[in-house]
Amino acid sequence: MLNFVYASMLLLGSGCSDYNLFEKNTEADSELTPVLLITPTPLDMGVVCASALDDTLGEITLQNVGDGSLSILALETEGWILISNPAPTDLASMESMTLSVRPLGEDDGVLTIYTNDPNQDIWQVPLLADLDVAPELELVSPVSGDVLEGETRFQATVSDDLDPSEYLMVQWRSNQDGLFSTGEAFADGTVETVWNAYHSSGYHNIEVSVVDSCNNVTRDTALVCQQLTYEIDALDVNTWQFEGSAQWDTNNDWLQLTPAQRWQVGTAFSTAQEVPAGQVDITFSFYIGDGTGADGISLTALDVARQTTFLGGTGCGIGYGGDAPCTDGPALPGWSIEVDTYFNEGQDPTADDHLMFTFDGDVDDPAVWVALPEMENNGWHTMSVRIQQPHVEVTLDGVTYIDQDIFGFYDFDAYVGFTAGTGDYTNQHLIRDLVIYEQLCFD
Repeated sequence: MLNFVYASMLLLGSGCSDYNLFEKNTEADSELTPVLLITPTPLDMGVVCASALDDTLGEITLQNVGDGSLSILALETEGWILISNPAPTDLASMESMTLSVRPLGEDDGVLTIYTNDPNQDIWQVPLLADLDVAPELELVSPVSGDVLEGETRFQATVSDDLDPSEYLMVQWRSNQDGLFSTGEAFADGTVETVWNAYHSSGYHNIEVSVVDSCNNVTRDTALVCQQLTYEIDALDVNTWQFEGSAQWDTNNDWLQLTPAQRWQVGTAFSTAQEVPAGQVDITFSFYIGDGTGADGISLTALDVARQTTFLGGTGCGIGYGGDAPCTDGPALPGWSIEVDTYFNEGQDPTADDHLMFTFDGDVDDPAVWVALPEMENNGWHTMSVRIQQPHVEVTLDGVTYIDQDIFGFYDFDAYVGFTAGTGDYTNQHLIRDLVIYEQLCFD
């Protein structure tokens, strides 16, 4: 009997001990607390490529650093996209998960996390990103309106919000000649290229473009004109047509149209290149002297389509003219500008040396007649002629003598050249330093 009671008491005591232990463990479990750790916060993607938003992902890690189970009840994004939404889900102690988010455009976003964290049940993570903007570009040279007459250095400056300047790719194009230069900028943002005179003559729309690593492109343009330039100093005898007394003096590097002898006529035309007679710019130097005083020289644009000879009349024809009592002709078709040093009484209004502009060698019906100071035996003189039809500008030794519209026939392709003649009176007629610019390249 005593053993039974003892055993019963033993069982009862054992039961009370188990109950107390259960009570204690349950109380301990209720004290376990989940704690959410978010990294990074905020999520800042920095500068991203607008063209690559679909491939631009940012990652946010959620970790339960508490000792209780963490419930991720819901996830929401605003302005951005959550690539995959695992909520609702639970994270055991020290367990983590990674969320991927993607920006939609220029707006910042926010990720909202709803949890059972007793300290903070709603979390908001700022989502930040700046869309890459196009590079900055400034075309320093050329500038619109520039006339290019030889090797010219083009310059620009570039910069970017994402890429170092030396990683930026720069290209130069002409609407006539296409791509003519490509390369990277210098570290200081400068970029240079060289334009050479071999480019096509005429107007060019020069475009410089810069592209960054996000394929953003910035462009700038300038409209310039490339002169077609050739010089008589580099004369290829095979490309010039010499007639009469004209010849190239290799010892002195000048063109002799006539010696100081009576009844001479000489002409020389450049036949290597036809130029538009109404759009041309010419400079040269001439010398008249060493004789008894006649007759003069002309600069002539010879109409290629109507030309039958390179040699005009002697005397007052000065190698280009005809259809007048004072010359035997023939007249050369085109336009001519003469420097006349002989007074033809009954034809010239004064005894002064003069400039005269004529069409088709019509020496007794000038379009313009202008008196000049003495041109003979006083050294070399420089003439500049600029024709942009119908406007004609003629400058002699820095003084403008013709600057007006002269209406007539300019719409022809021409050989540019020189003529000279003597009669009873003589002079040596020389030409040097010829430069011809073809095309519409006028400052």
